[in-house]
Amino acid sequence: MAIKTYKKGDATKIAANFRAREFDCQGRGCCAATPIDDKLVDYLQQIRTHFGKPVYVTAYRCKTHNAKVANAAPNSYHCYGQAADFHIDGVAPAEIAKYAESIGIKGIGLYDTFVHIDTRESKSFWYSHAQQRRTTFGGAPEKEEKGYTLYDFVWDVQSACGASVDGKAGPETLSKTVTLSGYKNRYHKAVLAVQKRLFALGYTEVGEADGIAGAKFTAAVTHFQKDNGCWADGEITAKNKTWKRLLGMA
Repeated sequence: MAIKTYKKGDATKIAANFRAREFDCQGRGCCAATPIDDKLVDYLQQIRTHFGKPVYVTAYRCKTHNAKVANAAPNSYHCYGQAADFHIDGVAPAEIAKYAESIGIKGIGLYDTFVHIDTRESKSFWYSHAQQRRTTFGGAPEKEEKGYTLYDFVWDVQSACGASVDGKAGPETLSKTVTLSGYKNRYHKAVLAVQKRLFALGYTEVGEADGIAGAKFTAAVTHFQKDNGCWADGEITAKNKTWKRLLGMA
């Protein structure tokens, strides 16, 4: 992802449902350009698509305007085009925060009437202007909160299987997946990724994450397959439904 700069008032379409001017600083006479992080736009478009309703955004704040905003941090992510405060009519902010967490957003603030998101890399969740820390908004299994999200998993699988690496699964990623059942006595990075993902989803019988598809791995895969409508044979073969389910594609 990258930060791109647009002239204030620019109507350029930057996503299916967003134009650059929607991200402009709300201050008057203070700035003439708007930096926008592509990653932020991608997050907001996912949210817009999921809820199927307009997303009303307050995003960039130049340093001059930011200094006039109550409770604003001096080095807010808003000042760099990497944050947005927004609401969706008819959707509770808590539901938005929950979904934002589920798609891997690391910076989320839940307020009474809106939600804040930003593109930071390390997790920080909070509630209200009092910055009350939150562990989760309910958008991910408890164990997944301990460090291995769907985004992390897809990234590792892509790296292990030679697909384009962006943390988002699609047809190209699926086409590169490999058969894992043959790695009973051999190490493979994709086996390791699946072990970590299964554990994150609560399939603790997978045991140690060692990258080897042993008996515990097979048992955990079978359990996952039964829960997710797959043929329960304990095997993960190239391009099959189990891969689709693991990658969040079906």
